[in-house]
Amino acid sequence: MRRNPNVVLSVVAAAYGLSSMGDQMAMVVLTLRLHDQGRSGAVISALVIASVLPLVVVGPLAGPLLDRVESGRLVVAVTGFQAVVALGLALTTDVVATIVLLVLLGAGLAVVSPTLQLLVPEIVGDADTTRGFARLETFRSVGNVAGPALAGLLVVGVGHRAVLLGNAGSFAVVAGVFLVLRIRREPAAGDARLGWLGQVRQGVDVLGGDRLLRVAIPALATAVVFTAMMNVARVFYIRDDLGASDAGYGWLVTAHTLGMLLAAAFLATRIPLTWQPRVLAGAGTTMGAALFVSSTVPVFAFAAFVITGVANALQNLAIRNLIHARVPRETRGRAFASSSAALNGANLTGTALAGPVATSLGGAGALQLAGAGTLLASLTAAPTLLRHRLTDPTAHPTSPTTRTTNPTGD
Repeated sequence: MRRNPNVVLSVVAAAYGLSSMGDQMAMVVLTLRLHDQGRSGAVISALVIASVLPLVVVGPLAGPLLDRVESGRLVVAVTGFQAVVALGLALTTDVVATIVLLVLLGAGLAVVSPTLQLLVPEIVGDADTTRGFARLETFRSVGNVAGPALAGLLVVGVGHRAVLLGNAGSFAVVAGVFLVLRIRREPAAGDARLGWLGQVRQGVDVLGGDRLLRVAIPALATAVVFTAMMNVARVFYIRDDLGASDAGYGWLVTAHTLGMLLAAAFLATRIPLTWQPRVLAGAGTTMGAALFVSSTVPVFAFAAFVITGVANALQNLAIRNLIHARVPRETRGRAFASSSAALNGANLTGTALAGPVATSLGGAGALQLAGAGTLLASLTAAPTLLRHRLTDPTAHPTSPTTRTTNPTGD
């Protein structure tokens, strides 16, 4: 029988959100466990790096896999592997083993995350990808908000190991959803003459060969280097400059995530695909201005952090929509993987720079630098972005029902 694309999309997005929540819970639990063991800050930093670095390194190298293998089966295989790895995290307390297992989880995420972006058009059709990406981002944001809050409560109630087992279960749920729904994206025929590394390079070349993406991705990556400073600088700003309590710090950090959730749930779905270049330029400019205002006029700090979250979500969604619209289907998996690696690399770079910058300039000064840098990067790219207008695909829609129907005809 034919499936309702909206229902399929919601089920997939809910599973994705559950997995994101499990990841957040696991990071909180592992951080607390290392702290309770008396581990140094360097070890805890290594934990964070281990979870993110594979997205930068493994993503592009695994990119050809996304275009060579049927996407639904790939998600099942990788999330099943992640479930086993996460089970290992729950059973070990060894630091080295924990870091190695986190690297493996991150490697899995480097494959699953862009694969899910590829499957959205197969669920809702090319004409409705903007809404599809927004739905995924909404549930991911919910998971990111709920995960840390629930982790603190559950650790007290059921203990570290039970929470980590729950994370393993979340990967199993994603695998189960794709086994049941049987969503498919068959690989496109590629150039057989190119080896694996040649296909990896092709994923980078296809981004650099497009006039719009050649400007959009480097501009966003440059902005992210500055924006990522916020993650460290706001601790110093909120506690030292504003003199806020622990509760106040929690509220202001939550404000950013709340902004992301509001944008993904209510704003992004109302923005047509043809406006995405403008959205990317406008969101970057807004992000820079909000960061600068949050550190310069403290009374507006909460509202400014909400706005940074809104802008952040719109940036994430705009770049996905641009890649989907501008990159040929046969190289789209590698394009998503390469862009994700570039943006995650920028995030790591900004986070690494933030510590020395906040130490030398203070929290407010670091946020002002972050805002000014983000604003400059966005304004530099704005003329090119504002000149482009994407073609609306609704003139030639692809029927989503035929592509989400079980091939066996159930």
